[in-house]
Amino acid sequence: MARIRFVALKDLFPPKPKERKQSPRQLAAMKREAEYEKAIAKLTDGMVVVIEPTDERISTIRNSLARVINRNERATHLHYAIKSGVGYVSLEPIPGSRGGRKKRVQQTQ
Repeated sequence: MARIRFVALKDLFPPKPKERKQSPRQLAAMKREAEYEKAIAKLTDGMVVVIEPTDERISTIRNSLARVINRNERATHLHYAIKSGVGYVSLEPIPGSRGGRKKRVQQTQ
């Protein structure tokens, strides 16, 4: 025979997670990405946003830029590159960066 119990409806749902304070690393990432988003929002045709590292590493800039660009509504039109330790973001292809058209090899006959 089955056991029958009555339980309050609120007991069936798991408790809501507590709001936790963000770590200093998370706060720094949010601040950095907010700065990048502001700069990209001001971007117009013919302009390039240049991001020079001050105290962060190149890999940090690259990862932050990738996250910001993927969240941006103009992501399909944005181009970014890291060249010589400096980050560039533009609405047009960046000269000298990877991912350009392949050069045709002339066939000799």
